[in-house]
Amino acid sequence: MVEQKSLSLQKNLTIRLLRVLRYNKSRTERALSLLPLENRPLFHVLPFLIHVNHPDLPGYVESPSNDVLVPFGINNYSFRKDIEMALTRCFPSLQSLFTDIKSIWPRQRCIDSLVLMGSIGTIAQTDTSDFDYWVCVDGKQFSPQSLDLLTQKLRAIEQWADKKWGTEVHFFLSDIEKVKHNDFGVADGESAGSAQALFLKAEFYSTNIVVAGKVPFWWLTPEKSTIKQYDGILGSLEKGGSPDLDWFMDLGHLEKLDAGELFGAAIWQLGKAMDSPFKSLLKMAKLEVYLANIGSEQPLCNTLKKHVHLGSDAPGKVTDIDPYALMFNELITHYTAYGQPEDILILQQCLYLKCGCSLSQPLYEGETPNFKRRIMAAYAKSWGWSRKSLEHLDNIQQWNFNERVQLSRRIHRFLLKCYRRISSQLDGQTQIMDEKDMTVLGRRLSTFYGKKHNKVEFLRRAFDESLYCPTVTIAVRTLKNGDEIWTAYAGDRLSKSGIIDESQKISQASNAVALLVWCVASRIMDTNTKIHLDYNYCEISELDLNDLLKHLCALFPPVRVSALPREDLLAPERIMTCMALVNFPTLRQKPTVEDVYVLYSTTWGETFLKHGADVLDSLWYELSEVSPKPKCYVMVPRGNQQSRILGEFLESTDLTFSVVH
Repeated sequence: MVEQKSLSLQKNLTIRLLRVLRYNKSRTERALSLLPLENRPLFHVLPFLIHVNHPDLPGYVESPSNDVLVPFGINNYSFRKDIEMALTRCFPSLQSLFTDIKSIWPRQRCIDSLVLMGSIGTIAQTDTSDFDYWVCVDGKQFSPQSLDLLTQKLRAIEQWADKKWGTEVHFFLSDIEKVKHNDFGVADGESAGSAQALFLKAEFYSTNIVVAGKVPFWWLTPEKSTIKQYDGILGSLEKGGSPDLDWFMDLGHLEKLDAGELFGAAIWQLGKAMDSPFKSLLKMAKLEVYLANIGSEQPLCNTLKKHVHLGSDAPGKVTDIDPYALMFNELITHYTAYGQPEDILILQQCLYLKCGCSLSQPLYEGETPNFKRRIMAAYAKSWGWSRKSLEHLDNIQQWNFNERVQLSRRIHRFLLKCYRRISSQLDGQTQIMDEKDMTVLGRRLSTFYGKKHNKVEFLRRAFDESLYCPTVTIAVRTLKNGDEIWTAYAGDRLSKSGIIDESQKISQASNAVALLVWCVASRIMDTNTKIHLDYNYCEISELDLNDLLKHLCALFPPVRVSALPREDLLAPERIMTCMALVNFPTLRQKPTVEDVYVLYSTTWGETFLKHGADVLDSLWYELSEVSPKPKCYVMVPRGNQQSRILGEFLESTDLTFSVVH
């Protein structure tokens, strides 16, 4: 009887494995179908470059000695015709090398598995999607020096992919035993660290594609299994059996998520929103749904696994299951019950824009809609979106500046609302997060979202380069009380009528310096931007504005808060660069120092603009009593009195300034 039960278990495991492999195959096919034709070879070449180590190929690293070898070779990786064709396209001069593949084929298999995670192979995949791979190894088998060499190899391949293909590839070297115990390192760059270890594992299980090597054993267990059942099924597998124990790697069980991680995960997503707000909005909403269901519902990855195990009985069949669509359905169900109509609309719009599926553009004659278009068309129809609504979203690059900024504000408003709701519900609960990770992430958020007196605020954007303006019109008007209002508009807005289209308004400030500083910091203007000055009574010329723009771009380039060095954020804040602008708005004929603006940036990514002759004195300690000392610059606008004004300014301070013209 026990033997019969064991046979039944093995049979069920085999069926599950076949359905998982079929699902994995369909995800791979989807990934390839959505890649631009010219980039498809890269999908096959990247695993090959990890599998071999040859001096004529990218990623080659020489072993320093016989005692310290470079780990390479992927478990169960095989050389197929499509791989050979891809290699020949990428490296035509090395065709003979690929014909005689045995000469470079590795004898060892150091890498257990190469697994993709994220949007690749889902409705969210676009032409610009990153490739995020987990390179899974048994860390106990290698010395730290060998793992460093493997890291060098992976970084070299990343750089080659970026330089040759313009594709962002990230390889995360993952120690299987550490991942099993939810150890993902420190929170820096692309790593989530202790901020959301279980959530990262859930995301991995939800979206993974095994490119080559061992399958995560998690896939074989029922969706509601306990840790005891998980270990029992794993213990029932044998080497050489069916399924074979050697086909799998144990990255750990995931029965439920931990509310103790939610606050750190929310901070992490708010930080990621600085670069990718569309994706972060959906993930932040997912965290709120997790919190609402944490005591009763299964994690999404387990729901996905149930659909895959059901095979042909699953909704839409196994080959049509999409992780992003499942996630989105869960979000809409929650916010329909508990949210506001504007919450649902922004979720729908973000999913549509994130997926980049232009439904308003008709298919070519005879063209069959791919899986992404079928799913997105079904969504749009169920939402009641008209062709006109779709065209408006599809032509987002043609939106006026105000429309784009309004969408950005709605996205960040939703993110902050979610964050505050999550924080209030978790108030008083113990949070599982490393203190240094919390400090780093907290300071990033403070830099980006925090408000301080005289601080140059960040533009909360939903787009990257689409807010950049190659041409800007700057207009100045004087109020009845004598105050000036400086306004920047997108495009050439000069007209004989004197009427400017307010829908193209970028921003306004009380002075020209503050306006240009904000526009540069917000990546709206750079040295290639052409400035048109709508003349009213004013001392400042287009030449002055272009000179200032040049120095702002060189000395105070836009800050990417998510890329601020971890060590800087863990250290006390200090000034990095300081510039004094002397007599910028005053009469050019005056030979004395009449007006001083001081602009400075810090190691925490903050920029401040202060006005007044006493500002430098108030910053004396921060500028002179530190090591290393900040670099200080001074600019005086062109004019007959420029040298005299500079001389007076430099004599009035004991700080060392470099003059910029």
